[in-house]
Amino acid sequence: MAIDLAHCAGCQTCVVACQMSNALKPDVAWLSVDTLEWGRWPEGDRAFLPHACLHCDEPSCVKVCPTGASAKRDDGIVEVAYDRCIGCGVCLTACPYGARTINADDRWFFDAAAPAPYETDSAGRIGVAEKCTLCAARVDEGGRPACVDACPVGVRVFGDMDDPQSDVRAFIEETGAEPVAGTGLFYAVGSRSLDAGQAIKKRFYRPATEAVKQGEGAAGGEGNPAVVAGAGIAAAALAAGAGLTAKKNRDRRAARASSPEE
Repeated sequence: MAIDLAHCAGCQTCVVACQMSNALKPDVAWLSVDTLEWGRWPEGDRAFLPHACLHCDEPSCVKVCPTGASAKRDDGIVEVAYDRCIGCGVCLTACPYGARTINADDRWFFDAAAPAPYETDSAGRIGVAEKCTLCAARVDEGGRPACVDACPVGVRVFGDMDDPQSDVRAFIEETGAEPVAGTGLFYAVGSRSLDAGQAIKKRFYRPATEAVKQGEGAAGGEGNPAVVAGAGIAAAALAAGAGLTAKKNRDRRAARASSPEE
């Protein structure tokens, strides 16, 4: 994917499209658009920076995952198998871009007793790592990520980098978009002097203890036994906390659903 920062309006339409398309829970966001400001008047400047998982060439999250739940597909998309994820949080710390989160709060928007139609597909994503998947299901059917289709300005371009005739290759050649080193994401910054990758790392990297309150993760390298051992301990704590939270929320929704209206 390539993104044109020179023309992003910061409207957040892509964020809403991601939320709806992926049935994200309250307070969970796979995609963000943030404002960068630098310099002083009259040389100061600002830009809107859309960012999510960058789908790294050699994802550190995949390397440290003790169960193989995080995996990279042949087409470059990094996915999470929720049924294999133990919620240890190790991948959250390993990700340098703060792109992952673990949500242990099993509730619907507005504390409703039942999900809205766009929320029903979120089952199975409680207490596990989640992030942008580039709408892999849509891509598998020949479509594009929801954020690309929804952008009213057309600053997002998606396609096959191996195809010299693809739209994304044409965009990169036309704008001079540069890749974030070691990832599958390109940013076109126009005349600005801006390193988008470093900006994301500096502003949005979060230790696992901030991204998930119930467990701790530790950054580590490939084959690091301390990572795997620590993951098991953290997973047990997280699973207990997530399970208790989920049960309380289910009981609360059931009570509201069965009680007569006042």
